[in-house]
Amino acid sequence: VTPKEFVLLRQILKGYYDHIKDNPETLVVRFLGLHCLRVQKRVSRFRPLKQKNLFFVVMANMFNTPVEIHRRYDLKGSWVGRLTASEKRDPHVALKDVDFQKAEEKIKLGEERRLKMLAQIRRDSEFLSNNNIIDYSLLLGIHEKDPKEVVVQGMDPTLKAGKHEQTPGLLSEDRRTIYFMGIIDILTPYDEMKKLEHRFKALRHDWRGVSCCPPPFYASRFCNFLEKAFA
Repeated sequence: VTPKEFVLLRQILKGYYDHIKDNPETLVVRFLGLHCLRVQKRVSRFRPLKQKNLFFVVMANMFNTPVEIHRRYDLKGSWVGRLTASEKRDPHVALKDVDFQKAEEKIKLGEERRLKMLAQIRRDSEFLSNNNIIDYSLLLGIHEKDPKEVVVQGMDPTLKAGKHEQTPGLLSEDRRTIYFMGIIDILTPYDEMKKLEHRFKALRHDWRGVSCCPPPFYASRFCNFLEKAFA
């Protein structure tokens, strides 16, 4: 992570911990560690050692699954620049919002689980917005089950994850698909540079579709997009 991201995570750490504790079914990515490694590098034999801080996090991998991920998406709710060029399409690369819409994809959980999931996403988005964070997205992995495939142990169709565990996977209402998902990239503050970026891009595009925008609007747009994505 960058020094700016390191500082931000330290600043929100108490609130982040409380949010995870109070919302055991949160989709926000689980950070397991935040570290700083001091690296020494010699530029030449005639110069003293140069020190550099290397910041990194240890986090849960939501795609560490016993099944293959057939399709993956990175969903922000914006549409400017959110279409993947045909030459860049690859099963191992996450597609974007416009790709998701063009493919007429839906996350089919049934009405009860849909409402429960959307309520949690709204709580997660509110937490991020209150901490002045933008640029986060829902990372979605889709596994299409073979008709003969047995549901993998831990795929809970009732959305009951362990209290401190990443949601292992959600079985679709028709039991044909398994979804893996989580909210990632939560360390971008809406600072002065991002405000300038928003103003510049708004001169060229519809500001409502630009990814970089004020946190309250970002959260609202994110939730509205996912309300249509879940079925």
